[in-house]
Amino acid sequence: MAYNTNFDQVGQAFIAHYYSKFDVPDVAARTAGLTDLYDADLSFMTFEGTPTDCQPLPDGSILVTVIGQLKTDDDPVNSFNHCFVLKPNTTGSFYISNEIFRLILH
Repeated sequence: MAYNTNFDQVGQAFIAHYYSKFDVPDVAARTAGLTDLYDADLSFMTFEGTPTDCQPLPDGSILVTVIGQLKTDDDPVNSFNHCFVLKPNTTGSFYISNEIFRLILH
């Protein structure tokens, strides 16, 4: 498989979709598809991701990295780095094959 020439568009669209799942005040809507990540009744998370970098990989996958800020409940804002490898499936969509999340505590 060759490099994906739409790597930046796919990566940017993925990040917008992924983090929008967390920035919803309605508990039911916020937890749809992400219920394993936090206690929906006790936690409210917002993400402010600014720089997003995307690079194509030789097998058609896309490396996506985000640097941003995370706010949970009344806790102070913390910076984070989040990296994904998006791998193409047979239908032309992508799935997360690898992921690294690093919370930067000061």
